[in-house]
Amino acid sequence: MEKTKILVVDDDKGIRDYFKEAFVLKGFDIVTASNGVLGLESALKEKPQFILSDINMPELDGMGMLKQLRSSGDWGKKVPVIMLTNIDPNENIMKDVVESEPSFYFLKSETSPTTIIEKLKEITDLQKIEK
Repeated sequence: MEKTKILVVDDDKGIRDYFKEAFVLKGFDIVTASNGVLGLESALKEKPQFILSDINMPELDGMGMLKQLRSSGDWGKKVPVIMLTNIDPNENIMKDVVESEPSFYFLKSETSPTTIIEKLKEITDLQKIEK
């Protein structure tokens, strides 16, 4: 059976490594990228089952990456994307995040790999029902 592939996009190497290590230990195949440009390239090339992305990044932020991904075709419209941020949920930018149609978004400070994995399992179950 093929492992579920997750793309982790974050400009903070420590955060990328933290999620990569945790997800690998849980049996996932992990691809990482350090900014939105590389994240979009990796997403379109690797076609992971899920994408976990930071919002604030150099070159292309997570929202720009998500907007391009959503307009890239059928796969890009459907792939579940979880956005991570340290932005206050009351900030105006969060309206843009919601309008960009992520599957979910979490505050980094309140999120663990276990939380993400539980959400991925929930998303997977939802997708099975929708088919």
